[in-house]
Amino acid sequence: MGGVALDVGDSRVKAPDGGWGWAVLAGCFVITGFSYAFPKAVSVFFKELIREFGVGYSDTAWISSILLAMLYGTGPLCSVLVNRFGCRPVMMVGGLFASLGMILASFATSIIHIYLTAGVITGLGLALNFQPSLIMLNRYFSEKRPLANGLSAAGSQCHHPGPFDPASLCVFLLLW
Repeated sequence: MGGVALDVGDSRVKAPDGGWGWAVLAGCFVITGFSYAFPKAVSVFFKELIREFGVGYSDTAWISSILLAMLYGTGPLCSVLVNRFGCRPVMMVGGLFASLGMILASFATSIIHIYLTAGVITGLGLALNFQPSLIMLNRYFSEKRPLANGLSAAGSQCHHPGPFDPASLCVFLLLW
């Protein structure tokens, strides 16, 4: 029935604890930041979405709810795909989905379109990036794994929406 991808190489090979691992850590930092910050950044556009689509507050709140449900709810799917295809292909497909969802959301004509594009497609894309990034850190760090996980998790706060994040800056410049 189900299969598990096993490492078939030398079992004595240790994680390098550095080298390319630091580049992987930098990528994980960015992925974690975008995965946590994008659902929160929807709030920057809340009033504009309510006005543009003529919907209520609760209807607009569903955008980030659907996105977060996809981000966390598709964990089992992500692990099946990573076991079957590996981290890199899954992350590439995730990047394509996240980009496609955001691009399609810019052409939305109703709130339902936003649910499907920014919620489902972008949420799935972010999940296909976020979940494998945690697995990749474990392959590159052994002794320094707690430090690597901590630095990767710090990306969530460094990309947190605030007065100087890109979305707020765009709104400020457009309304100025």
